[in-house]
Amino acid sequence: MARLPAKSLMRFKCLSKLWSCLIRSGFFSNLYLTVTSRPRQPRIYTSLVYTSSADHAECDSMEEVCHNPGKSALLSLSSSSSSNSAESLNTDLTMEELGGHNMLVLRGLILYIVCRKAFIYNPATRQSVTLPAIKSNIFAQEDYWNTVDYFLGHDPVLDQYKVVCNVVRWSESLESLTSEHWVFVLEAGGSWKKIEFDQPNLPTRPGLCINGVIYYIALNRVYRDIVISFDVRSEEFNMIQAPLVGESMGFIEYGGKPTIFGYTHLKNGMVDLWVLEDGGKWSKKSLVLQASQLQLVNAGIIDLDHLVVQCTSQNGEIILAPRPMPSSCYVLYYDPQKNDLRKVNVSGIWDFDGVGMVYIYFRHMDKSESIVHLET
Repeated sequence: MARLPAKSLMRFKCLSKLWSCLIRSGFFSNLYLTVTSRPRQPRIYTSLVYTSSADHAECDSMEEVCHNPGKSALLSLSSSSSSNSAESLNTDLTMEELGGHNMLVLRGLILYIVCRKAFIYNPATRQSVTLPAIKSNIFAQEDYWNTVDYFLGHDPVLDQYKVVCNVVRWSESLESLTSEHWVFVLEAGGSWKKIEFDQPNLPTRPGLCINGVIYYIALNRVYRDIVISFDVRSEEFNMIQAPLVGESMGFIEYGGKPTIFGYTHLKNGMVDLWVLEDGGKWSKKSLVLQASQLQLVNAGIIDLDHLVVQCTSQNGEIILAPRPMPSSCYVLYYDPQKNDLRKVNVSGIWDFDGVGMVYIYFRHMDKSESIVHLET
């Protein structure tokens, strides 16, 4: 039964209360995630947030778009290749009115933000939930920048999903920085709970959840880059000083550990991996691209100055994409194990009429589909 497609299991819930309870149970949902015999094609989900050309002049920043979100779409991309053509990512499903900013993917669930509110979507069950709005006094203070960031975590011991929210009030120079931290347990009757943490911080990169701990990179008044960790079960925060890497960096999972991927010197064929080891120590691994890869870099067909790390694939490849995305859409796959860099074209991103300003987020889906039943 655990080897059946998710679509079939959703239909079988109607057979009886017993079947419905079994399929919706946490035990069966976790069993379904661990069954690896079902063949799955590598898949990437893309959140496309855009304004129309007519509204483009009125929204000149992401902050304005968050308050005037315009339109959005969630695109499912699958890989295809043949002996006569290079690999490409093609749109096989478009879900309009879904998707938003700063999309995160964890255990088959997708979290995204629209107008400061968090939404969670399960592509396998087509179920979507909207988390309640946070009642923070920071939003009422308009004299500085106000931002909100969400992170999704899972506690493997208690089998609980939790959403962490960081609400920040800050000045451009960070002389004034205030933040609040809230936690929401994803279950029936859940509500936001404020968590005390005496280190105000401003997140700068999407978060990760590894073995029941959420990690994200942030700024504070003293350090430019710090790593904030949040234990999903104990609901405790910690702060770890990050190494000086540079502006061109991404935060990824590498070898089951939080890792900073530095690619400031990619044009010279060099990248760095800073791995957070046990005990809070960092180990550095420097890699030099092969000569064949340098041809791709030096040919001028990729925009090195605007590359952004998007995610990692289930095979451990780092996926980068230019921002803003050019009309000839593409992503880069970098495999640190094989030290291999390749370019993959993407189709279907611009198949929307009158698109003005666009924000695109690529996220690789986990190894398995999730049939977890979302409740709030």
